[in-house]
Amino acid sequence: MTYCVGLLVRDGLVMISDTRTNAGLDNIACFRKLHVFENSGSRVLALATSGNLSITQSVLSLLNEGLAKPDSDETETLADAATMFQAAQMVGRAVREVYRVDGPTLEQQGNRFEASFLLGGQIKDRRLRLYMIYAAGNFIEATSDTPFLQVGETKYGKPILDRAVGYNTDLYDALKIGLISMDSTMRSNLAVGLPLDIMVLRRDAMKAELK
Repeated sequence: MTYCVGLLVRDGLVMISDTRTNAGLDNIACFRKLHVFENSGSRVLALATSGNLSITQSVLSLLNEGLAKPDSDETETLADAATMFQAAQMVGRAVREVYRVDGPTLEQQGNRFEASFLLGGQIKDRRLRLYMIYAAGNFIEATSDTPFLQVGETKYGKPILDRAVGYNTDLYDALKIGLISMDSTMRSNLAVGLPLDIMVLRRDAMKAELK
């Protein structure tokens, strides 16, 4: 289990994730779940992962090493995406490719194909955006009416976010509220735990302010 939250407010973006993984009561470890792809002055993208660790690591490897372009022998990485929408599409394609290779075998052994992602960031001269990508590779986008998205163990932190976060919330107030929602989740579910990974990106800054 994990908990990751992204908050998209007027002044920027906050991404928070825990690092605990749990494969049984006697097999608990820490793995980074928030991955930042930054080319200062050009783009800042952050990808938070939830679900089966082998699946999410395979997706990350495809996005880093290169994913085959549709109808082409060439490959592309997140650094090649011209827009955040194209980046979200690329993550979705990577998820579907991992399912094509590993999904049937996992299901034969009684394991569900479980993975979800938060992708947030900004590419120069484009809008700051935040997406949630599902295990099927489809996705939704945060809006000014719904300025936060969550993956993993969402139920303990959501009431806090519902009551306290709006699009006009100050950027660092959003960070504080996100951390309170994380603390609530950690207190209620031992499978979510420290240390935390955090990224704060101010709108149009093209450089992470905190990570």
